[in-house]
Amino acid sequence: MALEYLYDFGLDSRDLEDIKDNTNETTFSELSLFVGLVSDNIRYMKDFGIENYAQVVVKYPEIFLRDGESFKNIFSKFDKEDLINKVEKNPAVFKKMVDFIDNN
Repeated sequence: MALEYLYDFGLDSRDLEDIKDNTNETTFSELSLFVGLVSDNIRYMKDFGIENYAQVVVKYPEIFLRDGESFKNIFSKFDKEDLINKVEKNPAVFKKMVDFIDNN
Protein backbone atom coordinates (compact mmCIF):
# COMPACT_ATOMS: atom_id res chain seq x y z
CA MET A 1 0.00 0.00 0.00
CA ALA A 2 1.30 3.43 -0.90
CA LEU A 3 0.02 5.26 2.15
CA GLU A 4 2.66 4.11 4.62
CA TYR A 5 3.76 7.72 5.12
CA LEU A 6 0.58 8.14 7.17
CA TYR A 7 2.12 5.92 9.85
CA ASP A 8 4.34 8.92 10.65
CA PHE A 9 1.18 10.75 11.71
CA GLY A 10 -0.01 8.08 14.11
CA LEU A 11 -2.33 6.22 11.80
CA ASP A 12 -2.19 2.43 11.84
CA SER A 13 -2.79 -0.34 9.31
CA ARG A 14 -6.49 -0.49 10.18
CA ASP A 15 -6.79 3.26 9.46
CA LEU A 16 -5.09 2.78 6.09
CA GLU A 17 -7.50 -0.05 5.24
CA ASP A 18 -10.44 2.18 6.18
CA ILE A 19 -9.11 4.91 3.89
CA LYS A 20 -8.68 2.42 1.06
CA ASP A 21 -12.19 1.02 1.58
CA ASN A 22 -13.84 4.42 1.82
CA THR A 23 -12.21 6.26 -1.10
CA ASN A 24 -12.52 5.86 -4.81
CA GLU A 25 -9.57 4.79 -6.91
CA THR A 26 -8.74 8.33 -8.02
CA THR A 27 -8.64 9.74 -4.49
CA PHE A 28 -6.60 6.79 -3.25
CA SER A 29 -4.14 7.27 -6.09
CA GLU A 30 -3.87 11.00 -5.41
CA LEU A 31 -3.25 10.33 -1.70
CA SER A 32 -0.39 8.08 -2.79
CA LEU A 33 1.03 10.60 -5.27
CA PHE A 34 0.74 13.86 -3.36
CA VAL A 35 2.58 12.78 -0.22
CA GLY A 36 4.11 16.21 0.40
CA LEU A 37 0.83 18.08 0.05
CA VAL A 38 -1.13 15.66 2.22
CA SER A 39 1.64 15.58 4.84
CA ASP A 40 1.85 19.38 4.97
CA ASN A 41 -1.91 19.68 5.41
CA ILE A 42 -1.99 17.05 8.16
CA ARG A 43 0.92 18.78 9.89
CA TYR A 44 -0.89 22.12 9.66
CA MET A 45 -4.05 20.66 11.22
CA LYS A 46 -2.04 18.98 13.96
CA ASP A 47 -0.02 22.13 14.70
CA PHE A 48 -3.23 24.17 14.72
CA GLY A 49 -4.23 22.17 17.79
CA ILE A 50 -6.65 19.57 16.51
CA GLU A 51 -5.59 16.50 18.47
CA ASN A 52 -7.95 14.04 16.76
CA TYR A 53 -6.67 14.98 13.30
CA ALA A 54 -6.11 11.28 12.50
CA GLN A 55 -9.87 10.66 12.73
CA VAL A 56 -10.45 13.45 10.21
CA VAL A 57 -7.82 11.97 7.89
CA VAL A 58 -9.44 8.52 8.02
CA LYS A 59 -13.01 9.77 7.50
CA TYR A 60 -12.32 12.59 5.02
CA PRO A 61 -8.94 12.00 3.35
CA GLU A 62 -9.95 13.92 0.21
CA ILE A 63 -9.89 17.17 2.21
CA PHE A 64 -6.14 16.80 2.61
CA LEU A 65 -5.67 16.93 -1.17
CA ARG A 66 -6.59 20.62 -1.22
CA ASP A 67 -3.77 23.00 -2.06
CA GLY A 68 -2.11 24.46 1.02
CA GLU A 69 -3.61 27.93 0.70
CA SER A 70 -7.13 26.54 0.29
CA PHE A 71 -6.61 24.18 3.22
CA LYS A 72 -5.33 26.93 5.54
CA ASN A 73 -8.18 29.19 4.46
CA ILE A 74 -10.66 26.80 6.12
CA PHE A 75 -9.04 27.43 9.49
CA SER A 76 -8.91 31.20 9.06
CA LYS A 77 -12.69 31.45 8.70
CA PHE A 78 -13.54 30.16 12.16
CA ASP A 79 -12.64 30.95 15.75
CA LYS A 80 -9.64 28.77 16.63
CA GLU A 81 -10.81 27.48 20.02
CA ASP A 82 -14.35 26.94 18.77
CA LEU A 83 -13.09 24.99 15.76
CA ILE A 84 -10.77 22.84 17.89
CA ASN A 85 -13.53 22.07 20.41
CA LYS A 86 -16.15 21.22 17.79
CA VAL A 87 -13.86 18.95 15.75
CA GLU A 88 -12.68 17.26 18.94
CA LYS A 89 -16.28 16.36 19.77
CA ASN A 90 -17.19 15.34 16.21
CA PRO A 91 -14.71 15.05 13.29
CA ALA A 92 -17.63 15.40 10.84
CA VAL A 93 -17.83 19.07 11.83
CA PHE A 94 -14.63 19.72 9.89
CA LYS A 95 -16.18 18.30 6.72
CA LYS A 96 -19.20 20.54 7.29
CA MET A 97 -16.90 23.54 7.65
CA VAL A 98 -15.15 22.66 4.39
CA ASP A 99 -18.49 22.33 2.62
CA PHE A 100 -19.62 25.66 4.04
CA ILE A 101 -16.47 27.43 2.80
CA ASP A 102 -16.80 25.81 -0.63
CA ASN A 103 -20.44 26.81 -1.01
CA ASN A 104 -20.26 30.39 0.29
